[in-house]
Amino acid sequence: MPVMPIALFAAGMLFLTLPFWPLQILRGRGFREPFLVYICLLWFLSFFTGAFHFAVVLPLAGVELKFRFSSAIYVLIFAGLLFVYIAEGINEARKIIIVSIASQVFLVLFQLFLFFARSYFLGPQELADAERVLEPRAFNIAVSLALTIAMLFLAVVLFQFLVNRLPRMPLWFNMFAALWLTMMLDSAAFVGLTRPEAFQRNMLSHALFKSVLLLIYVFLLSFFLRRYRRDTELNLNRGALDIFKKLENLEKDLERAHAELKKYAENLEKMVEERTQEIRAKSEIMQRELILAAQVQSAMLPAKNTLQKLNLASFYRPCHEVSGDLYDYAELPDGRFFFFIADISGHGVPSALVGAMCKMSLGSQDFARTQPARILERLSEAMQKVSAGHYLTGTVLMIDPRKRVLEYANGGHIPCLLQDKRSTFLPLEATGTIIGSSISAPYDFRRIAYPANTRLVLMTDGIVEQKNAAREEFGVERLQQVLAETRSKPPVEVVNIIWQRAKEFAGTDQFSDDVTLIVVDLL
Repeated sequence: MPVMPIALFAAGMLFLTLPFWPLQILRGRGFREPFLVYICLLWFLSFFTGAFHFAVVLPLAGVELKFRFSSAIYVLIFAGLLFVYIAEGINEARKIIIVSIASQVFLVLFQLFLFFARSYFLGPQELADAERVLEPRAFNIAVSLALTIAMLFLAVVLFQFLVNRLPRMPLWFNMFAALWLTMMLDSAAFVGLTRPEAFQRNMLSHALFKSVLLLIYVFLLSFFLRRYRRDTELNLNRGALDIFKKLENLEKDLERAHAELKKYAENLEKMVEERTQEIRAKSEIMQRELILAAQVQSAMLPAKNTLQKLNLASFYRPCHEVSGDLYDYAELPDGRFFFFIADISGHGVPSALVGAMCKMSLGSQDFARTQPARILERLSEAMQKVSAGHYLTGTVLMIDPRKRVLEYANGGHIPCLLQDKRSTFLPLEATGTIIGSSISAPYDFRRIAYPANTRLVLMTDGIVEQKNAAREEFGVERLQQVLAETRSKPPVEVVNIIWQRAKEFAGTDQFSDDVTLIVVDLL
């Protein structure tokens, strides 16, 4: 018989058990952290000794009784949990359970880290030992974690059940029975799931080993609890901790809830019908308001025959009932032409209201005497006063057909295009920041001399930023390609062809943004 290993094993486990008493004294004085740290240390020791297979094999009546340090420490943790539950109640026991689960998860994650990082820190001689110790077995880890969580709660539940049903039995008996049943279920489940071929061979050894350990632990902890009873009143029939009394109360609560639910269900159909009618009525009101808003917004746009001196076509398609796009054009008294196109942040009614304010602000300006840059500055100042949450991008153009000169200012808007007869494109790049925002700065303007037979293309980003099923944008290059192919066609055909090409590319006519497109043949 290996006397020395058995003696060392017993001494080691006694050494690990004795701190429970002084640590519990500290808990009684408000210092609970050392006990929690000790539980974390026990989980580490259980993992460490298990990885290196610290064990003593004792032949007994033809059966090899294996004393594993890791299993002994594992049982000790459960005994400590039950000790805290008996002494202080379910709230403190819950903290031990949480710390235990967190420690298990941390050890598993750190084991995985060490295993996958071993080649960076270990030499060739140590790698084999590291792989043997640290190699993760996913199924075993999952079973171990699940069982640990379940058994920690089960130990407390079984103990309270025995105390409630067997009030005259000694405390040590209820402790031993609850822990023994928990450990037997744990061993049977873990060995049966992870090593089914060794289930029958190892279960007897597990049962004998854990029974002996539990007798020792329960004896020591019962001694501690008797001392604890001298200093404080210990009553295990606490209503707040009586799990099974809580279950009985829960059943009564469920019965009352069922009766209330049944009564509610009887009136549910009537309530649903009333609520549906209410929602339908509100929906009809909202739809009428949206139709009216769309009509008002459409009335703000220029008429198709406003510029009869220019060959012009426009395409306007909101993605909702009302749009965040806005455009305008007109002939000025001095013979020049004014164009404005803008894209307001957001969609729907709020953006449409901002568009209406923008339209009113534009209407108060003298286009014949004001440069495009100054128009954008005044518009930005007006928008900042009335709308703090919205901004817009926009381009103002003044075209003198007699001199073939174009002046423009671009406030953060997508560049509009000038297309000559050879389909060379000149983008009208931004000359300032977005309009109506606190970051708006003074705007610049540019003057461009254009040749005869030049085409002007004004747009918002609804077409070029539309994506297909592969999340690819239609883009400016595709737009320019279509414009080049249709250079000889009149503007009214061009805008329709662009719209058809964009729909074919996107695979739908329900775009994610408003679409505005204006094509003008300049004189």
